[in-house]
Amino acid sequence: MNTFKTFKAHRLSVALVASLVLAACGSSSSGSDPAADTTPQPTTGIVGLFFTDAPTDYFKEINLDVTQAILIGDDNNQQVLFDGNEPIDLLNLENYNEPIIFGEVDAGTYTKIRLVIDNLELVPHEGDPIYPKLPANGKIDLLDQDGFDVLPGRTIMVEIDMDANKSIKITQTGNAMKYNFRPVVKVQVIDAGLPDKLARVEGSVAEIYDDPAGSFLLCDIDTPESCVTVATGADTSIFNDEGLGTEFSTLAVGDMVVVIGRYSTDPDIVLNAIVLEIGGTASQIQGNVVTAPADSQFLVITVNGRDLTVELQPETKYFNADGETTADAIMLGSDIEVEGVEPPKADEADPDVIRAALVLVEADEDAQLSGTIIEPIDADEMSFGLSTDGGDTCVRVNADADILLVDAANSTVTMGVFADLAVDQSVDVFGTIAEDSCMDANEVIVEVPAAP
Repeated sequence: MNTFKTFKAHRLSVALVASLVLAACGSSSSGSDPAADTTPQPTTGIVGLFFTDAPTDYFKEINLDVTQAILIGDDNNQQVLFDGNEPIDLLNLENYNEPIIFGEVDAGTYTKIRLVIDNLELVPHEGDPIYPKLPANGKIDLLDQDGFDVLPGRTIMVEIDMDANKSIKITQTGNAMKYNFRPVVKVQVIDAGLPDKLARVEGSVAEIYDDPAGSFLLCDIDTPESCVTVATGADTSIFNDEGLGTEFSTLAVGDMVVVIGRYSTDPDIVLNAIVLEIGGTASQIQGNVVTAPADSQFLVITVNGRDLTVELQPETKYFNADGETTADAIMLGSDIEVEGVEPPKADEADPDVIRAALVLVEADEDAQLSGTIIEPIDADEMSFGLSTDGGDTCVRVNADADILLVDAANSTVTMGVFADLAVDQSVDVFGTIAEDSCMDANEVIVEVPAAP
């Protein structure tokens, strides 16, 4: 039987405690009765809960505590997936997802994920923190009308996208600004790993395995019993404490490391490393490219106004919104996040440098239209009219668009379909403006009346 321990993942100073308790799917015993050797069929599955967020320019931190996560079925069967008090800075999750828990639950169909959050804190770039009131005492119900299945003996991943940029509505009342929280939270359920955002995990090396070669046990610093197995391969980029390329053979038990990669769940839960940084010196910067890349380097201005030269290494990995890419994706004006090492300077007058292990080229933000749905509504074309303060326009809803029905009063979010859209609904629409001036929407947020 393979039993993986719990692990805690964090970026920078943010810690997310993960509680992973994997029980054996079955056991066998010896004896004279042949029936005693029969392996029981599993009755439980594993659910991995991950958090992520979309970017926002309004704040430098958005902090909250996750205190509960519960799965609820059609028959109101409730399975507590997580019960604790885990702090999250959502703005550290713009380009990564972070694990909260891998938990064992009864197999079955679930139609609701109930989250309970507390202590929401908005930290602006200037000024004092803001503490918006949470509706429904911090409870957020995420409804899936079709439900999702937890299969016996299988692991599924649930990604919770708490889109802070759309959840926090800022309105001006006189000379004051008012901040309201509405739960714009999306759920993605996947039964074979997380294909979109990367995972980033820090910790220390507890054990290096001979079989399979290139794998090791990564454990949290504060809670050494919290661990995850990491696998490396020929495509893994490995860096030393100076941010230069190195080999797996330089890894030693006790080393501090950062692993960026993706999870696989069959047959066991493993973090497959895309980047491995050895030495505990890795950091992240975000900024705007202000010189075109030349001679494997370019200049960025970071979000705090610092000039920083990015040095690209032969082993540097590149990602954008569509997945892995090349250095050609880095263009003048691009918003990027760089993972790497800032080496010490020989002279204070030398420029600040970061040796890049991974460069994330961030996607352009969607355009936004807000208003009221008007005729015509065309179900075949998946389009509708929209009345805005700037006049009437048209919206085409992409086939894979997210439609969220938000009951702010009851803090309930339902994943909807085009048929749920109706005249006079108040909506926020996100997407791109086409040449014919219509919006091609990839997300529609509908404010629905409070349910009784």
